[in-house]
Amino acid sequence: MTGGGPPRGSIAETVQTTDGFLRHAGREFLVVLYTAVRSLKLYPLENAQVQKALDDLTATTKHLLDVEKEIELRLQGEFIFVNSTRLRLDLDNYASFSHILGVLRQSGIGAVRIDEGVERKQLQIFVALLLSYAAKEVTATKVFELAQKLSDAGVTHIGVEPPLETDEDTEDEERQKEAAKRTYARSVAVTKEVINSIRMGRTANVKKVKRAVQAIVDQVLNNEASLMGLTTLRDYDEYTFTHSVNVCIFSVALGRKLGLTKLQLYDLGMAALFHDVGKSRVPLEVLNKQGGLTDEEWRIMQAHPWLGVLTLFGLRGYGEIPYRGMIVAYEHHMKTDLTGYPKSLRPRELSIYSKIVAVADGFDVPRRSRAARCRRQSSPLDREGHRPHQVRDQRQRLLCLITRSPRAGGPFGAMQERGAPHSYRT
Repeated sequence: MTGGGPPRGSIAETVQTTDGFLRHAGREFLVVLYTAVRSLKLYPLENAQVQKALDDLTATTKHLLDVEKEIELRLQGEFIFVNSTRLRLDLDNYASFSHILGVLRQSGIGAVRIDEGVERKQLQIFVALLLSYAAKEVTATKVFELAQKLSDAGVTHIGVEPPLETDEDTEDEERQKEAAKRTYARSVAVTKEVINSIRMGRTANVKKVKRAVQAIVDQVLNNEASLMGLTTLRDYDEYTFTHSVNVCIFSVALGRKLGLTKLQLYDLGMAALFHDVGKSRVPLEVLNKQGGLTDEEWRIMQAHPWLGVLTLFGLRGYGEIPYRGMIVAYEHHMKTDLTGYPKSLRPRELSIYSKIVAVADGFDVPRRSRAARCRRQSSPLDREGHRPHQVRDQRQRLLCLITRSPRAGGPFGAMQERGAPHSYRT
């Protein structure tokens, strides 16, 4: 039977079209929800910016409901789904996605359902309650209290549900945590073995390091949260080794967010783990000194980047050390404007790997050892060569990186102007 209407597309084409619409409209919905949450947190309800944000949220929600009739926003791991379609993460929307993800989790919410008929007033109440409950301590009953508050306020077209969790999920989470602990402990042990071998003039087993980095990359790709949680642990006697492992984990996590391939993450992880290898050639009495350093001791400490290059060049005969690792060892304290060290004789553009490792290195600075904290109080530079204001700026620099903010003045400034990860110079 034939008809005069347009030909019907296949089911696959229909699904593809629907998914495309949901990805676009879903991203737009999350961005306006983020804007409304942030605006209401910063300004009173009567403020013009808050009112505009609520208007935009209402319009975007109704546009999505006109097509879908119902909106289900569900969290699953590190991802957000709208009506079973996973929203894709990119540099432009990462800040809004991660903020909404955090607010919903802090409120104990696993899913939000919005039905046709929802009005602006209901969305306003929902955003206000979301802010209120996100600021409270997490409890098992939090989401149910929020649901009751919505009902009491007459919000009939918006519902919240707890996260889906089965016994199998709980067991799997425990297994992943144990695997993360083994990966972290093994990485610290291998790093200690290699650094001590270099210090003693013995042959270092680089293959062990490669296996450790591969395990870190795999763990970050499979369950980032479990491994990231371990970076808060501190063994003061093992600081040099735990710091190198932490910087490796943070760098791989950042690289993953930027869309680097698995092979690129392996290279990045190797470079990050060896970023401070030059300190193996710094005398222990300087490296572990309590209190401030003399000018001569600082000269010795600030030689560790080029000492790292020499060390890694010597290791190339015993295993595959990427040349990028040498570049990172040399550049990770230089800064984008080249005001750091070593001093550059001519203009240069820092490697993207060096920029990532510089932020990861600085991000781990606030959680440093007691010796380093003591040194920071009596010296204009701390143990890693960061000035105090640099430490305070690390989180802002990280945010600037991900959102491509024009205020980004940290090590990612030039990178942000170029856009997509595949265009980065590695």
